[in-house]
Amino acid sequence: MNLRNSGISWKKIEDFGIHYRVIARYLQNKINYEGMIEKSIIELQNYAKRQITWFKRDKRIHWVKNYNKAEKIIKKFLEIK
Repeated sequence: MNLRNSGISWKKIEDFGIHYRVIARYLQNKINYEGMIEKSIIELQNYAKRQITWFKRDKRIHWVKNYNKAEKIIKKFLEIK
């Protein structure tokens, strides 16, 4: 597949996000199909880990691990005063 004729560079495609970056590498024959799937999963997992780390630093976020407690907090939040 030749995207040169479309006016979109591989760099631009890779800037769209994780899966675009990995698929662009596959379409350029830099990685095989299995490598594309594996790399996509690994990059997505790493992205999720970075998000969790970032959110844990935000002191405004109240982490709730118990469903019942979460339900209680939500009901209290939604009360009309």
